[in-house]
Amino acid sequence: MNRHSIFFKLNLIFIFALGALIALFAMMVKEIESQEMRILEKKAIECEADIRKIIVQNGTPLKERFEEHGYTVIEHPEEINVNLRPIFQPPPPSFSPALRERIEDGRLRIYRDDSRIYFELVGPKSSRMVAAPIEVYRPKWIALFFGGMTGIIILLYWTLRRSLIPLKTLAKQIRRFGEGETDISTLSNKRDEIAFVANQFDATVKKINAMKEARTLFMRNIMHELKTPITKGKLSVALLKEEQEAKILQRAFSRMEHLIHEMAEMEMITSRSLDLKSGVCDFRSLVKDAANLLFIEEERIVVSCRSCHIEADYNMMVIVLKNLIDNAIKYGSEDKVHLSFRKGTLEVINRGEPMSESFEKLLEPFSRDENGDRRESFGLGLYIVRSILEAHGATLSHRYEKGYHIFSIDGLKTVKRK
Repeated sequence: MNRHSIFFKLNLIFIFALGALIALFAMMVKEIESQEMRILEKKAIECEADIRKIIVQNGTPLKERFEEHGYTVIEHPEEINVNLRPIFQPPPPSFSPALRERIEDGRLRIYRDDSRIYFELVGPKSSRMVAAPIEVYRPKWIALFFGGMTGIIILLYWTLRRSLIPLKTLAKQIRRFGEGETDISTLSNKRDEIAFVANQFDATVKKINAMKEARTLFMRNIMHELKTPITKGKLSVALLKEEQEAKILQRAFSRMEHLIHEMAEMEMITSRSLDLKSGVCDFRSLVKDAANLLFIEEERIVVSCRSCHIEADYNMMVIVLKNLIDNAIKYGSEDKVHLSFRKGTLEVINRGEPMSESFEKLLEPFSRDENGDRRESFGLGLYIVRSILEAHGATLSHRYEKGYHIFSIDGLKTVKRK
């Protein structure tokens, strides 16, 4: 169990409170028993002295003398010895030396039950037993009090734990929402603080979902409305006679088309609608399709791989390679890009100047390196790459060694093909 959990702390408080109550009850019981034993010691000292006086008296029979002083003579002590509990073994310090000696050498044995104290006088040939009544105070309210307190603590614990159970449900729903699920509800009809938080979170989720739907609709409408004029513009450019003007317009339309494509990719990723369709992918085919998207010759990409098959979403991995190769070309000082794939690690290598920004900064949307051609980049490539790789359970890292940029992808699942 999580030690920082409210339920763990509640259980700890309950165990501590119950343990403290039991310890207090045990201490009080022990004190009552000690008080009872002190009463018995005092009674035993008084009775033993009284018995010795009665024995040395003359006149009436001994049994009558005992009965006159309030003692009961036990005619058959062997019949009740079985049910009696011996006490004062060893004798307590409050007894006189003579009394302790008589108990230790067996001439006097003292027993008790719930209502009487018994003195067995053991002689050489026979023994005699007499009993005297005792009154020991045993307050019954203590057991009732501690029983009631235990019940109250258990009831409070059960009530608090039950009232906190919705917190687990709320935490589960928040976790689901954080993982991308939007169809959740945390509405509660209760009136406590947890219900208030749950209802506020539910209202927030609905607002966020409404804003996401509005944003998605807005983005899709923009992309849809822009595609038609861009297509018409590209067709019109082909009819222009001025070659220089045609190239400028063609480049402008291509950049707009590229921007729309990246906006579509980013919208799909940020809205968490990325539905991976994993399958076995041939690495060389991925590189070929990425090169086709970039309109570059395959000869510019040098591929080195041992196990050339991975399990991933084919189209998404094409986008990953396309963006990494595109970055290598834009920011590299050579025409060729080197791709190495070994033991589940893919490396994209190109020669170039050190980055002007940190790698972590360039992973953010719309972040661009000053050393490249800013006009050819919107700063979304690495952000899209990282998002797709995270969906695959892989990671992206970067290092700069001896004039080369090395982008590494770790965690890709390789597949051995026969």
